[in-house]
Amino acid sequence: MHEVAAFVDLENIRYSMLNRWHQEPDPLAWRDKARKYGLIGIARAYADFEQHPPQLRQRLNVAGFEAEHYPVKRYRDRDGTERIRSIADLHMVIDIVDTALGRPNIDTFLFFTGDGDFIRVVAMLRNRLGKQVVICGVPETTSRDLVIAAGEEDSLDVSEVVSSPEVDAALIARIEEYERSLYGGFLPTQGNLIAWLKQRLEVGLLPSEQIDGKILEFIRQGILYKQLETSSRGKTLTTTRLRRDHPIVERILGKMLLDPSREPYAHGDLDDEDDDEQDDDPQGMPYERPVPRMLGAHPWPPDLRD
Repeated sequence: MHEVAAFVDLENIRYSMLNRWHQEPDPLAWRDKARKYGLIGIARAYADFEQHPPQLRQRLNVAGFEAEHYPVKRYRDRDGTERIRSIADLHMVIDIVDTALGRPNIDTFLFFTGDGDFIRVVAMLRNRLGKQVVICGVPETTSRDLVIAAGEEDSLDVSEVVSSPEVDAALIARIEEYERSLYGGFLPTQGNLIAWLKQRLEVGLLPSEQIDGKILEFIRQGILYKQLETSSRGKTLTTTRLRRDHPIVERILGKMLLDPSREPYAHGDLDDEDDDEQDDDPQGMPYERPVPRMLGAHPWPPDLRD
């Protein structure tokens, strides 16, 4: 079998999966897709990994993808506004060209991206070097011109999105239960909330791979908010809390108070595996306090189609 090279524009793939399909990407599925075309000679994923959860990097290692870390560049424009520019794409293009020229035995290139900015390098590989190029993007977010330039498309598999008022209500109720189950001054962080939900959410309510995306959707909708809090150890953490004055949250929690059959909350068995995140604050954080400015001044990354 001939060799293939797989290059992953991680930021495009992950944000497209989260925004459109409310689920985290699966590097093992990328590996299996690449193996259909031959032996994997090169497999690399490009991103500023400080902007992504650490477990994603571990999943890449398990699947055999090298994590190519390129921190974003921060600068200020003429108005003094801070801007962020990713340089991971540039390094990905350089490595693609270097591989094409230095590894002539690699005949097939898999591009895990939907970004139209890669059209020129795709055209160069196909037209000048005679390489097979396959675009493996997220369904409904991939640039059509990019696919036309490559001539082949093998989209990533996604599961059907579970979204309904009933699912949202059940998830908000479980988040409220999570917050009430915290004890000993534990602070609610996004990572621990997601881990708690994956362990305790009712079977069949929401696929576990969609919980991460659903939490991010709640943050964008204002159902959840983030703020900086300082623990008793003097460590500053970014917490994620339910916004209890949000109209949807008020309505759902109000119905719960009127439901006499609801079981009382159990204060108990939080795992301490993420002790760095779940630092404690003996004073707690009363919910009625004014909510500070929400973190994240930049908008959620857009769909990168063209």
